[in-house]
Amino acid sequence: MKAIVFEAPEHARLTTKDIPCPGAGEALIRVAYNSLCGSDLSFYRGVWHGFTYPVVPGHEWSGTVVDVADSGHADLIGARVVGDLTVPCGACPPCARSSPSLCANLQELGFTRDGGCAEYLTIPAGNLHRLPDSVSLRAGCQVEPLAVALHAAATINICPGDRVAVLGAGGIGLLLGEVARYLGATVTLASDPVPERRAVAKEMGAIAVADGSAGSLAALVRKRPELEPDVVLEASGYPVAVQEAMEIARPTGRVGLVGYRIEETSPMTPCHAVLKGLTLRGLMGPGGRFAEAIDVIALGAVRVEPLLSHEFGLDDFDSALDVALRRADANTRSVFNIGD
Repeated sequence: MKAIVFEAPEHARLTTKDIPCPGAGEALIRVAYNSLCGSDLSFYRGVWHGFTYPVVPGHEWSGTVVDVADSGHADLIGARVVGDLTVPCGACPPCARSSPSLCANLQELGFTRDGGCAEYLTIPAGNLHRLPDSVSLRAGCQVEPLAVALHAAATINICPGDRVAVLGAGGIGLLLGEVARYLGATVTLASDPVPERRAVAKEMGAIAVADGSAGSLAALVRKRPELEPDVVLEASGYPVAVQEAMEIARPTGRVGLVGYRIEETSPMTPCHAVLKGLTLRGLMGPGGRFAEAIDVIALGAVRVEPLLSHEFGLDDFDSALDVALRRADANTRSVFNIGD
């Protein structure tokens, strides 16, 4: 089978591998689509956490079950599915606290075990979720990032009537805005340094947008205090944006940190969090919300396919990585069409 392999920082190649055999409790998936997100790009650059080289990247995938190891899962064969990337040990203290993404022995598809940038992958059958006929396999590869957005919104407690700001209008940031609107909130502010992404955020309902430079959102709030957010969702991972999030949130507001960059450090002024009585919360992973994400897509309540801005075959992986890394040509998500 064809597969993309990350072998070392900034060293990826297309190779041929044997089709994997599912182990006990696992299923074999024929991959249809896999999209690239910011974590894949950081992993490619070697500035990530909890990863292994060499490995097949990719955790935003959809496909069809073609084989299972155990007869107890035979009903899955032929099913159109997506799957949770996290494979926790189930025995450590974080697992006991129902925090599988913080598992001390965590395996993750696309980071520590082979993922979806290949024609086939194996995954524990218990991680799979069926797609209804109304959800295309192309849309299905966005179930995982939508689950991340739904988990973030639920954890930070977005409520109807809330005013929400989204910092970073890449794929996750735009989904955070869509989920906020789905929950009855209003996206008053969005920021991103890429003009095309700001335009997409505006088209998707943000009242006002800024370029993400230091002070740009704070200036907007001073000029238009009705935009001051109850909730700020920071999706870029840059420390300057975290600083801005604290500055623009209303007193007693909530700040959710969704994006992160291992390599980025910066002096900050955290006194805003104390002086304004803010709640700051780190928000990571899909949080078990795959079924909800599938339902939301099936209902048409959140638009996901417009985020898949650039489609490639595995043979064109260099171009897919290049356009995503440069955020060129209005890129929000590069997606591989592997076998729909």
